[in-house]
Amino acid sequence: MSLHADLLHQARHLATREPRRPKEASLRRAVSAAYYALFHLLVNEASLRFVGGRRDRRNLRECLVRAFAHRDMKQASQGFAGGKLSPKLAPAIVGHAVQIPLAHVAETFVELQQARHEADYDTAKRFTRLETLNLVNQAEQAFTDW
Repeated sequence: MSLHADLLHQARHLATREPRRPKEASLRRAVSAAYYALFHLLVNEASLRFVGGRRDRRNLRECLVRAFAHRDMKQASQGFAGGKLSPKLAPAIVGHAVQIPLAHVAETFVELQQARHEADYDTAKRFTRLETLNLVNQAEQAFTDW
């Protein structure tokens, strides 16, 4: 199984791990895993498209993957989600509208990144199981939309 699929599976597992009273740590790690699942799906897909999937190019793909920055991906995603691409990206789709599934993936990326920041850094924020499962469901839907 791929890293992104494993992370998505782990997110679901952590969100449902304790049947009665979920531990805050489990919910926070589930949110983080859901974000990283989508992050790694997009990075993997991009690297395969840039370099190709041949085995002899694995090292090159692994180097390329490390070049993706969370902040840059968020900014690009905000453009795709809002229909206002940056001047750098706009020429790539001249004459075409952003397809709804792609806009959904982009919107989900932005939302999950924000939720991951809260889960990892905001100790005052409390996550509920329902909220966490909704975020995991959003990540799963983004995988489907992709």
